[in-house]
Amino acid sequence: MRRKGLKPNVVSYNAVIDACVKGSGDVRGAVGFFREMVEGKVRPDSKTFNSLLAGCSRAGEVDYARVLFEEMMRLGIGRDIYTYNTFIDAVSKCGNMELAVKIMTEMPANDLRPNVVTFSTLIDGYSKLERFDEALDLYREMRVLGIKLDRVCYNTLLSIYVKIGKFEETARVCEEMEAMGVDKDTVTYNSLIKGYGKQGRLDIVSFLVRDMREKGVSLSVLTYSTLIDIYSKAGLYGDAANVFLDFKESGLKADVVLYSSFIDTLAKNGLVECAVWLLDEMVRVGIEPNVVTYNTVIDGFGKSRDFMDEDGAAVFGPIVKGIGQPKVEEARRSEELFYILGLFQRMVQRGVKPNVVTFSAILNACSRCNSFKDASILLDQLRLFDSFAYGIAHGLLIGSRDVWVQARSLFDELRHMDLPTSSAFYNALTDMLWHFGQKRGAQQVVLEGVHRQVWENAWSDFCLDLHLMSSGAAQAMVHAWLLSVRSIVFEGRELPEFLSILTGWGKHSKVVGASTLRRVIESLLKSIGAPFQLERFNIGRFVSPSAVIASWLRESGTISILLLRDERTRTANPENLLPQLRALQL
Repeated sequence: MRRKGLKPNVVSYNAVIDACVKGSGDVRGAVGFFREMVEGKVRPDSKTFNSLLAGCSRAGEVDYARVLFEEMMRLGIGRDIYTYNTFIDAVSKCGNMELAVKIMTEMPANDLRPNVVTFSTLIDGYSKLERFDEALDLYREMRVLGIKLDRVCYNTLLSIYVKIGKFEETARVCEEMEAMGVDKDTVTYNSLIKGYGKQGRLDIVSFLVRDMREKGVSLSVLTYSTLIDIYSKAGLYGDAANVFLDFKESGLKADVVLYSSFIDTLAKNGLVECAVWLLDEMVRVGIEPNVVTYNTVIDGFGKSRDFMDEDGAAVFGPIVKGIGQPKVEEARRSEELFYILGLFQRMVQRGVKPNVVTFSAILNACSRCNSFKDASILLDQLRLFDSFAYGIAHGLLIGSRDVWVQARSLFDELRHMDLPTSSAFYNALTDMLWHFGQKRGAQQVVLEGVHRQVWENAWSDFCLDLHLMSSGAAQAMVHAWLLSVRSIVFEGRELPEFLSILTGWGKHSKVVGASTLRRVIESLLKSIGAPFQLERFNIGRFVSPSAVIASWLRESGTISILLLRDERTRTANPENLLPQLRALQL
């Protein structure tokens, strides 16, 4: 245009600005064109600003949005309902709900009334922040104002109700949608499937999938990913496999979430070779695995194959490619180790940066090795990523006392992470040490975790809560706690009527109460002769009358049973534990 001597006008600029924000998402480039048109004396209009605000909303550029919104007023350009809604959307996406609501309250002063889009945007903003009460207050305000809900608003409302477990309200909203002639779409069904799946209502999940197919609503990639995740967590791995095979026939293009979901299913059942094969397929079809995908495969090393019987192999068909055939255990572990070592090389080659979860996965894999040699080979892979973390883990594994200064430094760094991540690392490290006979070292790691409150409310003088702990960490904790109770007994302090050890109900097990941790602790208590029994009405709690436990703790042989030792050090002194236990009682 310029070469032809034609001057771009507001229509030309609006088209280019709109293309920038919708096509490449280049908000800054769009703002550059906006500045150019203002400097060129081309007056922008409301469409110019609405396009710019929409781009800011998509890109999360709330500061740009605020400047543009104020500049509209300075230039005297009228702000319509679309302008307000777009600005509110940009602010809501950045989590500043107080400002978003304030903007809405200013609308009547400009002769504008908030509409369904305004409320829907705000409700969605509060929902994403899990401020559900405030979201539902806005929904009730819509009702008072007589504003009819659209499909987007209904979907957001359903998402809230399923998240907070209000399924009567969920059903009522679904009935209302039908009465109002608002059809459920894929987003509606995905919200319902995810919510009911989390509650374990697999009968309703199956009904919803059938209903989608009958009503011609297409299953999305997210639908398939959600179903795989639901069935896997419920232990229905054959059903998860069927969903994946169904997806392969759907013609949809997979994403990293779907592949990662099914890889997680395979890895949880020890199908490491198959998981690696699927990971390679991801790369072949142009989907880049992320660190979560790699972590999942690593963590699968050495796990049992729960469902790879004849039926399981038939379900997986071409995916398994014979991997489910019986193999000698030692040969299988050796083959898995080969695959995992190759996986580490891939991570390095593809520039995938590991995280603490990666380290935890490696340590967990080490704790499932049959030999110290295999564990050492696997642990050595930490050198590829973090020589400091490797040095600490290796030092603890061989029983070095000199490594504890560096170990405590690492534990202090973990304090900056969320509790699930840090506790998973402590659990993994302790399991590895316990598995290879470094029981005193494992106990010391556990006590470092207790000092840093890694497991919330786990330790009190007369009750031990182990349900967030791994089997190795829990066993080490029991020994330390009983030594602490012994100190209390010998100090002559008063005990409550009963002492308790909680192991949880095994809610993730197929049989309620059949918790692996409960069985491990039950076996430990029997092996050391500790007089604890399962409580009659709580099969996840072990109890002992204080008089009985005190008598046992006073016996001369009890102290030697409770003090742990390392297999690979001759200089460790178990008596050093007692000052640490006294500190926990303060």
